[in-house]
Amino acid sequence: MSEVIEGLRPQNLWKHFAAISAIPRSSKHETDVVRYVIRFAESQGCVVKRDKFGNIVLRKAAREGYEAAPSICLQGHLDMVCEKNAGTEHDFLKDPIRLRRDGAHLRATGTTLGADNGIGVAAILAALEDPEFKHGPLEALLTLEEEIGLTGAKHLEPGFIESRTLLNLDSEEEGALYIGCSGGRDTVGTWKPLWEELRAKHLIFDLSVKGLKGGHSGLDIDKQRGNAIKILARLVFALHDQGVRIASLDGGSKRNAIPREAQAQLVCTEKQWPLLEATITRLSALIRSELSVADPGLQIEYSVVGSKKARVLKRVQARRILAALHAAPHGASKFSHEIPGLVQTSSNVGVLHTHKKLITLGTSQRSAVASELDAMATQMISLLELAGADVDSTSGYPGWAPNITSPVLQTALSTYEKLYGAKPSIKAIHAGLECGLIGEKFGGIDMVSFGPTIENAHSPDESVELESVERFYKYLGQMLGQLAQLS
Repeated sequence: MSEVIEGLRPQNLWKHFAAISAIPRSSKHETDVVRYVIRFAESQGCVVKRDKFGNIVLRKAAREGYEAAPSICLQGHLDMVCEKNAGTEHDFLKDPIRLRRDGAHLRATGTTLGADNGIGVAAILAALEDPEFKHGPLEALLTLEEEIGLTGAKHLEPGFIESRTLLNLDSEEEGALYIGCSGGRDTVGTWKPLWEELRAKHLIFDLSVKGLKGGHSGLDIDKQRGNAIKILARLVFALHDQGVRIASLDGGSKRNAIPREAQAQLVCTEKQWPLLEATITRLSALIRSELSVADPGLQIEYSVVGSKKARVLKRVQARRILAALHAAPHGASKFSHEIPGLVQTSSNVGVLHTHKKLITLGTSQRSAVASELDAMATQMISLLELAGADVDSTSGYPGWAPNITSPVLQTALSTYEKLYGAKPSIKAIHAGLECGLIGEKFGGIDMVSFGPTIENAHSPDESVELESVERFYKYLGQMLGQLAQLS
């Protein structure tokens, strides 16, 4: 892997990114990357502290002459979203991420890259050892299980960090300073399947939706990309009205990723097949036309796999589940009046699985306004209950209210303008940054978030712009230097 990062700058950051990319680090499986971080921190003379959940704080002494400066906390998360393309052989519990250079970008081969938040973590580790960085006392807060609901941040304990200023390095747009984020909740519906055994032999056929862009359920929810589960539901809903029976429905893998692929196994008689095939062909052409600009890679495929007896869902329950999938809200429902273009409230239909004893639909809702978040979650709960599902909706996590007069924001603005001769944009993000929970846990802490340019996070198309990483790291060093002079 060394040849992939050879010549990239800053070399110390890319060294750490390559190292953690070689370590599997899916949510709930961060043990090995934690071990790497602790081993490195101890080699740098850092004090290492862990809380009961496993979150880490690394404390680094101030550079000589800056001992009186205020303590600054650098913050990121250790886990990554694990998504791969159909046909890609990759075990996220065992295999390293296969990095590749693609012109001005770094990507992975067939999987998510893990630049979210691997670049931020690598920058933090590099900062702890960089002799060129001037800084006062440093803390590095590295959390676990961020990608499955900010779980690590939820378990932070009072007093775990001492700093009153925090730089979150989990944003994905160079030249933007983030000062606010949305809150979020998960809403999951489950059905106990009512199976029926068909005595006579029937045609069994597979129907699949694939080739979509997918993406982050917050950052990309306004791009009007296709949702594979919603498209599959639309197709199967029409086929069910023409007599098709359902053996299974599956799609997506993460509640916070827009599903790129979904598939169904369906059952029909030979007499029904010509009409069903014609319906699939007709609807497929219509849906591809609708998404020709936003998601032109859409593929809808079907194939007969045999003729045999089958176990299928009873019609009444199948109809209710299809109705719920078809009606479930997905996409942006409201935009901010204060910040043009910012999604304020949204919902994502993310995961669908059929098992022998359970059918599960996982969704997530986001909003910068707590009351709207509750209303959107209640809408999903109501729909699922009407469809006969048992529903579980989490308490979720809070948003982060913007503070335009924040002292660290003023330092961030002046530092960026001095370094690059341009004013950065000030933004809020329609995604869950850990700043919301950190602000709730450590009241009064002053925060700003920034990062390099990362595109298509949470999908196998994820990439990071190489030159933006160099500028981001240089800016981080300048920020620490400026904050160190505030003593």
